[in-house]
Amino acid sequence: MKATLLETASAPAQKNNLSTLNGCYIPCLLNILGAVLFLRVGFAVGVLGALGALAVFSFSELIAYLTISSFSALVTNGRMAAGGAYYMISRSLGPAFGGSSGLLFWFTYCVNVTFNTVAFTQTITSTFFDKEQDTSANRIAISSGTLFVLFLVALKGAAAFARVNLFIFVCLALSLCAAIGTLWFSRHAKLLTADLSLLSAHAPHTSGVFRPFAWSAECASSPWHPLAVGNVSCATSGRASGRYGLREVLLPATVESEQCGGECSLGDVFGIVFPAVVGMMEGANLSGDLREPGRSIPMGTFAAVSTAFICYLLLIVGQAATVDRDSLIYDMNVMQHACWPSQYLVVLGVTAACLSTALGSMFGSARILQAMARDNLFPFVRFFAAGGGG
Repeated sequence: MKATLLETASAPAQKNNLSTLNGCYIPCLLNILGAVLFLRVGFAVGVLGALGALAVFSFSELIAYLTISSFSALVTNGRMAAGGAYYMISRSLGPAFGGSSGLLFWFTYCVNVTFNTVAFTQTITSTFFDKEQDTSANRIAISSGTLFVLFLVALKGAAAFARVNLFIFVCLALSLCAAIGTLWFSRHAKLLTADLSLLSAHAPHTSGVFRPFAWSAECASSPWHPLAVGNVSCATSGRASGRYGLREVLLPATVESEQCGGECSLGDVFGIVFPAVVGMMEGANLSGDLREPGRSIPMGTFAAVSTAFICYLLLIVGQAATVDRDSLIYDMNVMQHACWPSQYLVVLGVTAACLSTALGSMFGSARILQAMARDNLFPFVRFFAAGGGG
């Protein structure tokens, strides 16, 4: 077994010569910015408050930075080949640890593909299908078709993967600009949800409203007020006292929600939002396809995690300063309803995020399985050693 690993380490690598940008930064960023970006950040703000959400995301990003620092030390201290985390572990701790860890990484990536495909399907059906059309058969058909298209892209190789990722990246960037721009710069109030109680059994019988960015401002007190939306005001909200803004949503609140199965705790919210910061291993999974993996992986991964962190900070502060607390807690599509000029820009962002994460996980799992097959750790997967990637 050791001889096999040494032979593999010294074998000439067939690379696709991807750069830091399209081989590490974009894949990592797309894998990190998943569906949580649009669907659960507001929920975290509503439950924990702006300060609590910032603390949770900062702690999660600290874990991400420590992880990046650890594997960056490995990839910069020796020759890096295909296999990502599996390659680093097997060459550092031996084939026993490498093989068991590789199988776990491969399995979790496969499960992640299904999760994001299901999220993509649910977004499509809930947006474009009537209730009568939203059937299990239609969902299975859409999910199966989506998986087949992703499979064809992954089968084509790293070059096709990078080209598709670039297109998805443009779509996600457009959606993010629209969402963040709406939160920070829109000066028009907007009714988001007529009755929040229709969305959750725990929600009050009030409306959800988006208002211009403010630290602390007085709500509409009459229908002809500039910030009035119909007859809705903060005074009719379940948690407010006639004012809205960032100051009013700074601290945590006691919340009961279906998302937590009852009363929400810090652990519940942390478990929901922590997947929003993972995905930093995608650049390492493409190590065999990078022109300079020892340079590209640390630089591209740090840049991707930092970019994602900035996006999360802007969304946290923006939603806390513009959307009433009940809407953040009970309306998971609050960003879609608030987005200017069209809600479909956020739908575009959610679908792009789901597809990019699913594609990255599919490609990453394939590269790990390929590396294990080339090391001949498990004879029954030897068939998967074929293909490119150094």
